[in-house]
Amino acid sequence: MKDRITAERGSAVLVALCLTVVLGIAVIGYVAVCARSMELSNRSFCTTSSVHLAEIGVEEALWALNQASQAYNGGSTYDWTGAGWTLTTPTVGGVPVPTATRVLTGYVSNRGVQGSINLQIQYYSNGNLVPPLCYSQPPTITAIGTSQMPDGIAIGRTLTVTARPSALFTKAVSAYTSCSFTINWICPLDSYETHVNLDPANPAQTRRDEAIVSAPNVSVNAADVSGYVATAGTAPTYTTGGTVTRADTPGGVTRDPRYVFTNANQTLFDILADANLPGTYAGDFSTLNLHDGSASIPGTGTLSRYVVSSLSLASSDKLTINGPVIIVVTNDFSIQNSASIVILSGGSAQIIVGRSTYIGGGGIDNRTKLPKNFAVISRSAGSYNWSPDGYYTAKYDTSTPFYGVIYVPNGSLSVCGSSNIAIYGALVANVVDQHYQNGVIHYDLDLRQAVFSTLNTPFEVAQWLVSN
Repeated sequence: MKDRITAERGSAVLVALCLTVVLGIAVIGYVAVCARSMELSNRSFCTTSSVHLAEIGVEEALWALNQASQAYNGGSTYDWTGAGWTLTTPTVGGVPVPTATRVLTGYVSNRGVQGSINLQIQYYSNGNLVPPLCYSQPPTITAIGTSQMPDGIAIGRTLTVTARPSALFTKAVSAYTSCSFTINWICPLDSYETHVNLDPANPAQTRRDEAIVSAPNVSVNAADVSGYVATAGTAPTYTTGGTVTRADTPGGVTRDPRYVFTNANQTLFDILADANLPGTYAGDFSTLNLHDGSASIPGTGTLSRYVVSSLSLASSDKLTINGPVIIVVTNDFSIQNSASIVILSGGSAQIIVGRSTYIGGGGIDNRTKLPKNFAVISRSAGSYNWSPDGYYTAKYDTSTPFYGVIYVPNGSLSVCGSSNIAIYGALVANVVDQHYQNGVIHYDLDLRQAVFSTLNTPFEVAQWLVSN
């Protein structure tokens, strides 16, 4: 009997020991899983943290590039070394590459993770921040964000960013204060791409409905917008009708709320001071005998810059441009009667105006049909009387098709005429007032990639690559 009891107790002890071992193994496994989960969680946290640190580094590098760009364009000098950058010129593939490097430290998370950022900007120098080098040798930012865990394990992520100058004309019509399409005449707005079809006047060209009209307050009236309208919260007004639609708008709908937004932000770019304009100074227009009836600016293959007090084309005056030029008009710029400016296939022009602008008469005959090849840029904030249309800073009034852009950041722009106004490009002004009969605006989507060298253009991200 005693042996039987002893045997039973021994069996119980053995079972208890087995259960203890099993529970111990389970607990050890659970602890191991928890530890592994915590490690993976920490690694995931550090990986995300490293990406965020690299993004901070990219922002810091873009800020430095923009400060340097502003300094080059007339602002106060940006002190790279004083800001903590180390400047070198290593040779990469046999080519010297101006390089700026910097290390940022002192980042600590609530988990005790230490963070640091290693930055490198290739082609940071002034010459690389303006055309043409900002295209052929764009600044390249490499930002390595590193997070080090309390156990000493470090995880890094790298962001490689190619920077490019921002585009100003990203919308068909944009105003900083107000924009209106008045009178009971239809004004279609749509879009196209010159790299797809160079001649948007071709009726076979399929229009794309991505035109954007943007202003804090927009009066659409009788305009037909094939795209979007963006305001600052107040719905656009439709005094005499008008439409805002796209190709996928349901039948019978003329005002599609899906394409009306409440974000009317428009970037404001500074116009460079004369002393900081690019190009080779070529003199003033007195050497061209312009008012004898005609004059020409031959193509030299390089950007030339001219200065004139006033540029007034009248009667049958004709100015022919066959090369890249910048024309600085200190006072008034006007085209009247049968006068015109002709841009030949090898030409492009940026006209900077100090006072009033009037484009009438024969207008601008841009034979390249590329809106990026002609720009009128106004420094003026004044108002000038062009009766009976009222007071404006700039006025466009001709039936000659306009392939180009107009920028009047501090003043008002009037687009008006009796009939057949056709604009292929984009308009930006503080106030835009359009009232005409049978007019059309075709926005060139390629302008979203176009940069004008007379403007102080900030840098933005063109390409973004994340790597280990």
